[in-house]
This record gives sequence, structure tokens and C-alpha cells, in this order.
Amino acid sequence: MENETNQRDDIDRIHSIIKDGIADTMDIYGVNRSIGQLYATLYLNEHPMNLNELRDELGMSKGSMSIGVRKLMEENIIHRVYRKGERKDLYEAERDFFKFFTSFFTRRWERERTVNMKAIEQAVPQYEALIKNPETPDDIQEEAEYTLAKIKASLDYYEFLDLLVTQFKEGNLAQDIIERYKQDN
Repeated sequence: MENETNQRDDIDRIHSIIKDGIADTMDIYGVNRSIGQLYATLYLNEHPMNLNELRDELGMSKGSMSIGVRKLMEENIIHRVYRKGERKDLYEAERDFFKFFTSFFTRRWERERTVNMKAIEQAVPQYEALIKNPETPDDIQEEAEYTLAKIKASLDYYEFLDLLVTQFKEGNLAQDIIERYKQDN
């Protein structure tokens, strides 16, 4: 019995190492650690879990747990699942890291493109108005021309990002890379 308790402690300690690694990795990419711990707990658990089980496991408030679950569901990296006879919502983690990667990063790339393109669309006419205005001082006009040229040059990047997202969503690029990786290993 004591040996079993020690082994339970060992497996829990080892799980903590993996959970911390996953949480730290997600933190690198802008997801707070507690949400990373939530994903890691679901990932390591053999069965789907409800909010109460997650709260007990992680010691988070039910409100924080609910916010974290909603965020992870928006990212498509955890899913609500059904179990006959279970009245509470159950959640499980996306176990396919390729799907995780595709969902997680394409959402961020799309957001980056959207935010920056909106700013560019607002700024370009204003730079152009400064440049065309004969009352604009020469130094301001030169700065506007310089900046406008830099911004227009960045449009290639946003077109690339759009293409990258499309290719990942359609599975073409990601599938090609995955197949090459599997062939090499």
C-alpha cells in the first residue's frame, strides 16, 4: 500500500513536470500560465473532465476555470464532449499537436493580419493627404513619404501571411511538412 502511494506521488510529480512545460510553452505564445495548466491537465487526463474536476485538480476558482475553458475552446484546442448519463459539460484536450499548432497559430496570424491591415487602411490615406498638401512642411512630407513606402512594402508580408493561413487551413502546407517529417524520421 505504501509503495502504491509512493508511486502515485511519483506519477503526480512527473505529470507536474509535463504540465509546467506545456504551461511555460503556452506562456511563450501569449496564453497565461493558468490556462496553459488547464490545457495540460486535460491533455494528460485519460478521460474528459468537468469544471468541478478541473477546479479540484488545479485549485482554480470555478469562474477562472470557466474563462479558461472558454478561451481554449475559442482556440479549438479543447472540445466539449458528450458522455451518456453525464449532466455536466465535459471537456477534453486536442491531442493531435499538429491540429493544435494549426489552429493556435493560424488564429494568431489572422488576427495579426486583420489588426495591421485595419491600421494600414486608416493610415495610408492620411499619409497621402499630408504628402499632397502643399502646406505640409518639407520635413513632415519626407517623413510621410518614407513611412508610406515602408508600410506599402509590408503589404507583401501580409499577403504571405494570408496565403500561409489559407494553406494551413486547407491542410496543404501543413500536410506536406508533416509527411516530409515522417519520411525523414
